[in-house]
Amino acid sequence: MKKKKTRLLFVCYGNICRSPMAEGIARKRLGPSAEVASAGIAATGGPASEEAVLVMKLIYNVDISSHIARPVGVYDIRTFDHVIAIDVSIFNHLRDIWGVPESVLYGWDIEDPLGMGYDAYKETARKIERRLDQFMAAHGLDG
Repeated sequence: MKKKKTRLLFVCYGNICRSPMAEGIARKRLGPSAEVASAGIAATGGPASEEAVLVMKLIYNVDISSHIARPVGVYDIRTFDHVIAIDVSIFNHLRDIWGVPESVLYGWDIEDPLGMGYDAYKETARKIERRLDQFMAAHGLDG
């Protein structure tokens, strides 16, 4: 019997910095064992930020240059095993406005690097990677 793929959704504000980086890192780490997506609570389309694309390419060898920001509403949130809010305000929004049950909702503490330059994005990506390692270990996810 084929094992069901774990479905992860990373959510930030605009879906142009943090959650696309988290999606890229998680896809690389989890490979075909998971379905990974990202979205923003206020996403209005548009590409990932230049710094996010650059950090992902140079540090992780992951290409997110074709990423287009997606609002949370394009997904049926109930189909995800884990919904990861990139910060506390996103966690509260997903719980209170979208009704995501706390049994599948996780809150991280990743600050938004928008407008802060390459080094801030690099540190943000490293924080995401550390949190992902912890998350994978806690949930028995292979990577």
